[in-house]
Parts: sequence; structure tokens; C-alpha cells
Amino acid sequence: MTRHHRCGRPCCDPSPLRPPSSGRRGPRTARAGRPVLTLVRGTETRRTVELSTLTREPMPADVRGAIVTPVDGRLMATWVPLGAPSRVPQGRVLLSWTHAGEDRSDVTAHLGLAGAQVLLAVWPGLRGEWSGVVRPTVAEVTELHAALRLATVVLDRLAD
Repeated sequence: MTRHHRCGRPCCDPSPLRPPSSGRRGPRTARAGRPVLTLVRGTETRRTVELSTLTREPMPADVRGAIVTPVDGRLMATWVPLGAPSRVPQGRVLLSWTHAGEDRSDVTAHLGLAGAQVLLAVWPGLRGEWSGVVRPTVAEVTELHAALRLATVVLDRLAD
């Protein structure tokens, strides 16, 4: 009797051939290493970048903050200009930050809900590159919102 240990190598894996993968993880990028363009509802097309690349600098004067989305354990962000609609899209988190002294930032998070925009969290005086500090909160709230939205859709369909 032949045993297959399923180690993932072609010699041990009895599963049918799989299409070749590119071997890359994370967000897809366009040629020349630029991030793929995304569409944030209610705005025109913009570039999405990893939040950690934005947090190293002060927030530009012509933006309200950055809409943040967890993707594969990382936070991806898109700037929201001052002229964009003031409402945060449902289930999204808007982060904004201000300089608070030597290598420190005061960070504020707002969550978009169906009927309102609510203050989610405030992190005063974060040092250096702070995206790792806010990541757990943003990821948990975003995933919780998605789960509640799915549950609401299912309940609505069951009630009909």
C-alpha cells in the first residue's frame, strides 16, 4: 500500500495538477511597483498603499484622512480629499492624525455606519510609525461590521 504524506510536494501530493501560482502574496501591483488603483465608493479612482507608508509623514493639508481596509493582515489606505463627501462609507474606518510634538502623533478613528459616522477610537501621543498600534482595532471592527452586515442580510431574507 502506498502512503501519501501530503507534504505539498508534487511527489507526495495525490491531488490533481493545480494551475501555477505566481508565488506572490499580498496586494497585486501594477508594473513598475505601483499599487493597483481602487475605487472607494463615492470618490474617483485613487491609489491604495500600505498605511505604514503614509504614517511616516504628517497628513497632507488637502485631505481629511485615510480610509483604511485590512488586507491579508496589513492595513491598506486611500487618502480622502477635503472636497470628497464627508460621510465615511459604511463599514470603513477613516483615520486622521495630527502632529503632537517630537516624533508623536494624535490619531483618531471614525467608523462609517448605515445611519451615522461614529468616533471609534483616539490614540494620543503615538510614537514613530504607529500603524501596528491601530491595526488590531481597525481589523476587529471591520470584520465585526462585515459579520453583522451578513447576519442582517440573512435575517432579512429569512423574514421574507
